[in-house]
Amino acid sequence: MVDERPKPKYGELAPEGWSWQPPAPPPGSDSSQGPTSSDGGADSRHAQPGPHAPPPVPSGSRDPYGATSAPAGAPRPIRAVDLSVTSLLLFFGLLFSASMIPALFDFNTVLIQAATAQGYTAFAPSAAANTMGIVAGVVTIVLQLVSIVVSVRRLSRRKLAFPVPILVGVVTFALWVGAITFAFFNDPSFVQQITAR
Repeated sequence: MVDERPKPKYGELAPEGWSWQPPAPPPGSDSSQGPTSSDGGADSRHAQPGPHAPPPVPSGSRDPYGATSAPAGAPRPIRAVDLSVTSLLLFFGLLFSASMIPALFDFNTVLIQAATAQGYTAFAPSAAANTMGIVAGVVTIVLQLVSIVVSVRRLSRRKLAFPVPILVGVVTFALWVGAITFAFFNDPSFVQQITAR
């Protein structure tokens, strides 16, 4: 014999007077916490640091371990030693260049005086020697300007700057020696005197 009665639906088989209650929270849980987020954890806006959490460290202050952190985006300080050495080198470079440039623009006269002081009796001035002196003088001025501009820019960008005037000084000195050598050896009679000695 087939049971033609309809199948029971939700709650139809529960005892009379029974109603569903939500389960009680487990022991030890804190029911006073704030609303939870969608992932089941406590809302981070109401979360409190635990008893062992370290206090927040402000930017630019000393942390509990003694390290100092610089504020975000703060420029690096200028190196005092680099600034002092660079300024000193630039000063001496300008001083020596200022004393040498007039001699380069009157090169023949200076070379005659130098040759006489060394005991050589003959040195013939030439247009080539004079042109070489003028070129050396102009290049010296340009090199000194480049040295100042590049050094100041590197100092403002907190980069090492003292090698710049050193390099420019070496190049400038090599230029002077080359100009004097060219002028002296451009005179055959002067070369003959040197070889005779």
